[in-house]
Amino acid sequence: MIQSVNRALDIMLAVSDSKGKPLTISDISKITKLNPSTCCHIVDTLVERGFLNQVSRSQGYVLGVYSYTLTRYKDFHHDMIITCAPIINWLENKTGYTTLLANLIHGEKFVLSYAEAKDNQLKDRGELYKGTLYDTATGRAMLATMPDKEIRTIVSSVGLPAEDEWPGVDSYEKLLHELHKIADKKVVKVIIDSSGYICKFGIAFVTHKSERFAIGLDMKKDSKPDESEIKDIEKYLVIAANEIYRRLMFDNTER
Repeated sequence: MIQSVNRALDIMLAVSDSKGKPLTISDISKITKLNPSTCCHIVDTLVERGFLNQVSRSQGYVLGVYSYTLTRYKDFHHDMIITCAPIINWLENKTGYTTLLANLIHGEKFVLSYAEAKDNQLKDRGELYKGTLYDTATGRAMLATMPDKEIRTIVSSVGLPAEDEWPGVDSYEKLLHELHKIADKKVVKVIIDSSGYICKFGIAFVTHKSERFAIGLDMKKDSKPDESEIKDIEKYLVIAANEIYRRLMFDNTER
């Protein structure tokens, strides 16, 4: 790994993660754990090349024009997003909860698109962002489709779950045990808080290229849901996953 390139990428990711809020050199230094002088030299180069833009000396930096031109042709996994969009929207309409499409890449989970309803208007959002892996139903569902050898590689890269991410899973053996149990289920469910009123659901599927995706649903309620609603959600997720898989198989046959 080339250190200077790695540092520049860390800085780009830090600025990107700020979602448009300018970061000062001091901010970037704290996030990346790089020396302020090192940050300053790299940032100056990125500004000169147009990948960062200086808002002002006091406010700091945001992404520059060339950062946006990198993705000017298509969304990441554009074809998958187009294939899944109507199904994700259908799932949101059937349940009334936010639904999403996630992808597992090198041990990291990314949300490719999601659908949510606000003011009775459905929003189909194509906003790529990095999600969490161990404490989400989609993350666990995708991990459960992987061979043990690949899971070990991920653990060596990102580590084991923290206690608040997956309570009690503090060893590789325990992680494998939990993932093997999940592999036998069609739908993964994760209860986020002790009250049981916030639940995340996920179901994974693997493409013919061995790429791992999952569709998920986030349930947030003021009162505990009844079992019939949970069963309906699980049923709709299975229907949605089967339909996505059918469309993917059809598209692959057509090619």
